[in-house]
Order: sequence, then C-alpha cells, then structure tokens
Amino acid sequence: MPMKTTTVEDCYPSFANDQRFTGAADEMVPRVAKTGVASIAPTTIPKVFKAAALAHPDKFALKWENADYTEWQSMTWSEYFAQCTLVGQSLIALGFGQFDTVNIIGVNSKYWFLAEMGAVLAGGKAAGVYTTNETSACQYIAEHSAAKVIFVENEAQLAKYKPILGQLPALKAIVVWDSSFTAGDSSSAIQILSWAGFEALAAKVPASEVESRSAAVKPGNAVTLIYTSGTTGNPKAVMVSNDNIIFEVYSSFSAIAFGEDWDVAATDPTYKDEVRIVSYLPLSHVAGQMLDIMGPMVVTAAGFGHGPPAWKRHYYTTWFARPDALKGSLKFTLAACHPVLFLGVPRVWEKLRDALLALGAQTTGGKKKLVDWAKAQCAKASAARQLNSGVTMSCLDMIKYKIAKKLVISKIHAALGLDECIGAFTAAAPIPVDVQDYFGNLDISLLDLYGMSESTGGTTTNTMAEHMRGTTGKPFPGTELKIDHVADRDKPGEGEICYRGRHIMMGYMNEPAKTAETIDKDGWLHSGDVGRLNEQGLLKITGRLKELIITAGGENIAPVPIEDTLKKLMPAVSNAMVVGDKRKYNVVLFTVKMDVNLETGDPTGKLAGPAAAVSKAATDADVIAEAKDKASAWSKYLAAGVEEYNKKHTVSNAQKIQKFAVLPGDFTEKGGELTATLKLKRAKAAEKWAKEIDALY
Repeated sequence: MPMKTTTVEDCYPSFANDQRFTGAADEMVPRVAKTGVASIAPTTIPKVFKAAALAHPDKFALKWENADYTEWQSMTWSEYFAQCTLVGQSLIALGFGQFDTVNIIGVNSKYWFLAEMGAVLAGGKAAGVYTTNETSACQYIAEHSAAKVIFVENEAQLAKYKPILGQLPALKAIVVWDSSFTAGDSSSAIQILSWAGFEALAAKVPASEVESRSAAVKPGNAVTLIYTSGTTGNPKAVMVSNDNIIFEVYSSFSAIAFGEDWDVAATDPTYKDEVRIVSYLPLSHVAGQMLDIMGPMVVTAAGFGHGPPAWKRHYYTTWFARPDALKGSLKFTLAACHPVLFLGVPRVWEKLRDALLALGAQTTGGKKKLVDWAKAQCAKASAARQLNSGVTMSCLDMIKYKIAKKLVISKIHAALGLDECIGAFTAAAPIPVDVQDYFGNLDISLLDLYGMSESTGGTTTNTMAEHMRGTTGKPFPGTELKIDHVADRDKPGEGEICYRGRHIMMGYMNEPAKTAETIDKDGWLHSGDVGRLNEQGLLKITGRLKELIITAGGENIAPVPIEDTLKKLMPAVSNAMVVGDKRKYNVVLFTVKMDVNLETGDPTGKLAGPAAAVSKAATDADVIAEAKDKASAWSKYLAAGVEEYNKKHTVSNAQKIQKFAVLPGDFTEKGGELTATLKLKRAKAAEKWAKEIDALY
C-alpha cells in the first residue's frame, strides 16, 4: 500500500489505463491539466525551435572555440535553425523517413546539435551513443533503433562501424563531421560521407519538404531515444516525446529558475537576459539533452506563441567545453563563459573541491586567516538558508557575511568562473554531504535534484528558496510523487519512489513487457529507488531496491549511505564499494585519490591531495602493500576510519564493516566500474574484482 502521496494542485484528467507506447511511430496523448504548469497547451519541438529562431534571430545560440583554442566562434539562433533545416534536407535526400532514427557518436559540438535537430525537423528522432562504446555496443544501438544515418565525430569513431556495415540493413549512410575527413568510401553499399559531401545533398530536396515533415510531427511522437546504462544486460531505449520534453522544461524551470509564479522572471533583477550554460556532460544522457539542447530552445521560444509571456526577454547561449573537459580543461570554459546555470555530476564537484583544497594548502599566514574567517561567515549564512537548520543570522552576522563575500569569496567565485551563477546543481548520482558543506563554506549552495531518463530528467529538486543538504528536494510543479511502502521489505516511513506526470516516458522502444514492469496501469513510474519524505516534504533517497544488501541474517542494508560516510571519514579515499549480499559479513573495497593522465583519463598511480599526505607511499601499489601491514600508516588510516564508522554510524551489527582491501588504480568508465555519468556499476565492479572480494571471506 502506498504510504504517502504528494498533493498536486493541477487537476489532471483520470489516467487512461495502459497508456504505454513502444513503437517508433506511436503517439502518446498528453494528459493536459485544467490549471497550473501542466495545463500548458501541447506543442512540438519543431514548432518551438522555429519560434526560438524568430524570437531572437540575432542572439547567439551556440559558441565554440577554434581548433587551437585561441578564439570563440558563434552561431545565432536564426543561423542554427537554418543549418538544421539544411541537415534535414540532406537526410531526406538519403531516404530518411518520418519517424526514422539517426545515431550520433562524438564529443559535444555544434555538429552533434545539428545532427539531432536536423533529424527532428525532418520528422524523425535521434539516439546518442556514448563515445566510449565499443563496436558491439554501437552495433546493438544501431540495430535496435534501426538507424538510417549515423553521424560520427572522426575516423576513430568511424572505425567502430566499418566491421559491421553489412549487418545494418536499415543504414543508408555514415557522416563524418571532422573537417579533416574529406574522402568518402564507395566500396560499400553504405555511403560514407564527409560533412561537406553530406550538406551538398540538400540541393536535391526543397526546404518546404522539411517544413512539411515538421508540421506532421505530433506532440505525442518520440523526439529522442535515451539508451540506459545497460548495467544489467543490453541497454533499453527510453522513448521521450515532444510533450515530455516541453513539459519537463516548463515544470523544472518554474521550480528551479523562476519559482512557481511565471511572473517572477519579469521582475527578478538577478536573472540575466542571456542564460549561459556550458555543454560538457554526455549528450547521449538525458541531462545533456535537456540542459544543453532541448531546454535552451524551449526557454528561448517562451513568450512568442509558446510558454509563459514573462520569459519573453530570456534567451539561451550554449558554450561548448573542450573534449577533455572532465580531464582538467573545464576550468578554462567556465572562466570564459561565466555560466548563469551550471550542472555538475558529483565527481565533477569532488574534483573541483580537491583542486581548491590543494590550492588552499599553499595559503599561509595572514591571508589564510582571512580566508578561514570569510569561509566561517559564509558557512553560517549557508546553513541559515537551509530549511529547518535552526541557524539564524543577526544583523552583525549579515554585515560580516557581506564583508566576507565582497573581500574574499567573490574573488574565489570569479576565479572559478561561477561569479554570475544563480543556480549550481548536482545530479545523476548521490553527492556526499561533506562536498555540499565545502561549497557552502564558499557561499555556493549545491542544489541536488533527482530524476531519471524515464522521467525526461529531473522530477524533484532543491531550490534556493527551499533546500536541505542530504535531500533531493520537492517534486516539480505539475508532477505527482508517492512512497510505495511494502511492510516486509521497507523500513518504517520508506518505500519505492514512484511518480507520474506529463514528463513520464512513452515507454521502452520495442519492449512492451519491460515497459509494463516500469510503468503501472495507473501511470506510476516505479523508479527502483528507495526513499522517504521528511517533515518539510523533501525527498531523501536511502537506497536502491536492486542494490540492497541482504545479509545472511536477512537484514536489508543500503550500501550508498555507508560508502558516503566512509569517504567523508577518510578524505584520501576516492571510491568505496561495500559488499555483503548473502554473505556472513560486510567488507569494503577502497581506491585512493591519485593524479589522472589528462590525455587518456586514466589514473597514473601517483597519489594526490589527501592521499599523498597519509604516508611516504609514492604510488597506489605502495598503498596496497601498506594496507596489508597492520603497522603501516595506510593500514592504520583505513582501519581507524572503518572503526569510527562502526562505532558512531551504525545502528546494528549487520551494518558494520569487518574487513577491507585497497584496489589498484581507481574506478573508471574505461575500466567498466563506472557509467558515462560516473555512477558505480556495482555488479560489474563486483565481477571484475571477484578475486579480491573472495579473499576477504
């Protein structure tokens, strides 16, 4: 029985049973409410895109650096729409039909955007492919989505498809967008085209044909496919409709950027006309799709026939980060862009914190005392902004805070490139509270939001007006959320998090059975996550049903809170993975912090930050050796952290950690332990390190 359901002012019509869609040409009827955010009239992405281009034709839509990173180049909204129309013409010339699909693999760039939106204007949809996918994974997505055209960044990505060209019957062509690629391959029935060669095909099809295709798109048609991480088998294709996306943008921005009153935007002096964002998260992930591609055009079009008139003065500009953004160059893009909104996955915020800590360690004397004093003032102000914190600010406190911010903290914000950021968000995986605390000391409130591909992105969020660390906030306006408690499975007050609304996916393409397992007959999406609502109505995630450790004694344990606590107690630890399912006790595998090779993204083995200070050990191999020696510094460090956790942070013996081991290197996407958004692939990591785990038992 469901324990608690949030109330929604928006009055939805009754849910049509079994409204789930898995066919490429299916149309899902939008559930339009009588009032509120969910009463927005259904429309389509092609119409919204055209409105954005007409609304702000001369404003910049996209910015990117030239090849040697010496200057920024740009494309206006009218140019962006015209280029995508051209791509649509070329696709139709290749035989791309209404409801067809393109695949795209490559780093974030204007070409990624042009390929997707060209397909959308031509009446079809796009499926992103993670750049790290090997040939087998590329083949699966191309076959499953029946890709008609595949856009690839360069010859390295093209090489993944060459061995399988004869096994993709739907494929008409592969387009390489790297400007250095000029010669096509005519030895196969599949055309391999340069970008210039592809664009030249547009002359064969009039622009009116693209306009006709765009006009035929329905709000309930799929516009993009988001392939899941595939941690338990082949990835599923989440079908996201035009209406899913547009409602999600209206709903999330009413909660995050503007508040539930549409008119806030018209009077808020802190909100800039130009909403600058940095594109660096994978565009094959729902966060990259919504924040970088779809959200900008929906907001830019608002007030011009689509959406709330109060947004009329706002337009988006997306700045592309360098390909090695997550290997260290993101800071250069932030410094140039000064984003108004910025979303980082937890590992990004952790790396940024570690870099700042290393820099702070070099500050001494009077300057250090001033910085520490300023952080203390901001820490109190940050705590006071949280709901139910019990912290209040006196007039004297406010004066000290303003002085601290002006003299010290504002300079740190400027150095980070976050001096104009009014919304700093974290998502995609749980973030340790101590990371939020650290940025709170710098007067940056990291607002945690929660959702999944199946809900077109976020469904709950913290906001500057209402936030509490350790929670993921309240549901977006126009959405419903309930905690589905099962007595013999869940702790009191907890249960599976379920939600519904116009942002819930159509279904998993070609997989009606799996769709029915995820969306019930009443439209509730069953997330698989476990959580509870606190007294303030904010959601706290406590675990995941499939990740729960069930001990030999039958007790259910959520590993993520344990892992977060261990990392907080031991700053030298990079990753911790608790193991204990159906075992007689729990163990933990550690990796330690180390430098990363900026070219490959691989850990170098050289200790970094807090890890370098634990002992004289020079590499992770030395740490492994020391961890086995009970008299060594590393053994004592890790044992002390585990002991403190066992004594102060457990409520039963079943939650305690009995043994630990240190692994070589670190968890990485290439190594198979992490997804592209740096979430832990627990089952695959356990399989990879089975020998080390078994040795602990």
